[in-house]
Amino acid sequence: MSAVSAAMIGAALAMDAFAVSVVCGSSDRTRRLRCAVLTAAAFGIFQMIMPILGWSIGKVGSRAVEGFDHIIAFGILVFLGVKMIIDSFGNIMDKASVSFDLRSLVVMAFATSIDALTVGIVLPSTVGAETFASLAAAVAMIGTVTFTLCFAGYQLGRRISTLNPRAAQIIGGIVLIALGIKSLITG
Repeated sequence: MSAVSAAMIGAALAMDAFAVSVVCGSSDRTRRLRCAVLTAAAFGIFQMIMPILGWSIGKVGSRAVEGFDHIIAFGILVFLGVKMIIDSFGNIMDKASVSFDLRSLVVMAFATSIDALTVGIVLPSTVGAETFASLAAAVAMIGTVTFTLCFAGYQLGRRISTLNPRAAQIIGGIVLIALGIKSLITG
């Protein structure tokens, strides 16, 4: 297994999750470290699980998801983005921040990791993950890189959160919609 290749794949896969983490951090008004860790962990865990699923699908010879993974990601990300924008027009102080809504966090982590499912199919050829042990090492690297980048992104979002909460939610919604469109176009 090539650790450098796995780290590079992890960094590439984590870019969408990093962007969403920045948005979550910018809308965090409580400034709790626990929220940053939870956000980074959710993205890291999903970036580890999805390649394993993809690897398993690849092992049985099916490319069932490869043709429409980008459509699933598009739908989920656009839905969440529109929901964030609509929610921003309500009473912002009565709502939990994006980063603390566990259900939304899990859905965002899933949506940003769908491309990792497809990558899992090709992990044997890209990083030499032929056995489950080598796959485990590769996904551990991918998850670690994702966690690190998302934690840093969350902290960055907290630092630049000079925006009011409503603007942060609107910008966050626009970012999620843009990521969904990017997924659809590049898929």
